[in-house]
Amino acid sequence: MRAEQEDKAEETESSKADEAESKTSEPGKSEPEDEESEFEASNLGETEKVDEMTDLELQLEEARCLADEWQDQLLRCRAEMDNTLKRVAREKEALSRYAAENLIVKLLPVLDSLDQAVKHDEGLEKIRQQFLAVLQGEGLTPIEAVGEKFDPYKHEALMMLESDEYEEGTVVEEVLRGYCLNSKVIRFSKVLVSKK
Repeated sequence: MRAEQEDKAEETESSKADEAESKTSEPGKSEPEDEESEFEASNLGETEKVDEMTDLELQLEEARCLADEWQDQLLRCRAEMDNTLKRVAREKEALSRYAAENLIVKLLPVLDSLDQAVKHDEGLEKIRQQFLAVLQGEGLTPIEAVGEKFDPYKHEALMMLESDEYEEGTVVEEVLRGYCLNSKVIRFSKVLVSKK
């Protein structure tokens, strides 16, 4: 009897060993606890990857926004610099064009005196022409008045005269000649204007 019991115990142990072997050797079949732990581990890994990707995407977006902002600032600075350079160039040109204006304005009465003197002494005409040539070399030009239509931007009307010879609003006589320096009026012509 004892031998029978020993045989039964051996059979029980061998069947248990076979079951354990079949469970581990069958693919796709494992302990439920092992499956849950592997699933949790894979979920944790995927969650960490998703979080890491989201962080990287946020950093990339921030970097793009910062780059766009800097590029915008750079373009604005460049445009401002271009405008400043253009303005300085215009101011320099205007300064050089009108640098002699103060001196020429002071010399105009001398020219007026020479104009009056020429009427009495023919020899002064040559001096007057030389003086006028120097001033014209600096950009001075006389304003045409007699026979021209009255222009308030060039002429200053001293009085109105009735005239049948000229159309109404035409300059009849020039009392004092006006001058432009590089197309800027520095002295208006004092004139008499016709009326009907």
